[in-house]
Amino acid sequence: MNPENTSSPQPIQWFNKIPSSPEHRLAEKDHLSLLAQADLLQLIIQLFSLPSTETQTMLEKEVTDLQGLLQCSNLPEADRLAEIFQQIRLQVRTLSLETWVEEYHRLFEGGVACSINESGFIRRDKGAILSDIVGFYRAFGFGISQKTGEKADHLIGELEFVVILLIMLAMTPEPETTRITHEALSAFSSDHLGEWLPSFCDCLTQTTVLPIYQQLAQLLRDTWFGIVATNHLPSREREMGALPERDGTPYECGMVD
Repeated sequence: MNPENTSSPQPIQWFNKIPSSPEHRLAEKDHLSLLAQADLLQLIIQLFSLPSTETQTMLEKEVTDLQGLLQCSNLPEADRLAEIFQQIRLQVRTLSLETWVEEYHRLFEGGVACSINESGFIRRDKGAILSDIVGFYRAFGFGISQKTGEKADHLIGELEFVVILLIMLAMTPEPETTRITHEALSAFSSDHLGEWLPSFCDCLTQTTVLPIYQQLAQLLRDTWFGIVATNHLPSREREMGALPERDGTPYECGMVD
């Protein structure tokens, strides 16, 4: 998360492979802000993964470069984001890992108190949603790792795809590639992540029994809205309405090899 190291982002684990990006030729400010935004999203991704001792250790340490990272990101209300992150760190000091893991499973697995998948919020054919998302991934040469055991519309997968697009925007030397990548980011925001992320954050805030997940919901929402505003992305969330009926029938999608 050190701004000085953002030119070498950590590998993203959701996908089998990530095409190498050419050396950037963008203005240094744009280059750093895009990579800092990608780093912030990667931090949030870790916090929405299954809690572990590694997550606890990460949060227990003082992240001295967080302010620098937020400044590099050019996101609005950076001080507010830093405050939320500090509240999350304080929660971890008194929260047992067992309690945290139990709440994670209650929320996102088993009975699923709060769906962490797009198809849990958007009233469209599930197959059509998954096929369109996989189409985005394939268009950029990405294949979902079968090791995740998750579907294409999982929050982490969609966030990591946005991370990849932000990195590609920062690193691309060609105006045409920049245009295509930004159009893809805009379309993915409008048609997928931006359409259900606010509703997910509302649901998580209302459903969780742990303050840490309420704070994580706020961190995710504010960071996402900041990225949308900074990069001039569309934000078109449809009405949440009633959630689809659960018929207990699992559905499958064609995952990318």
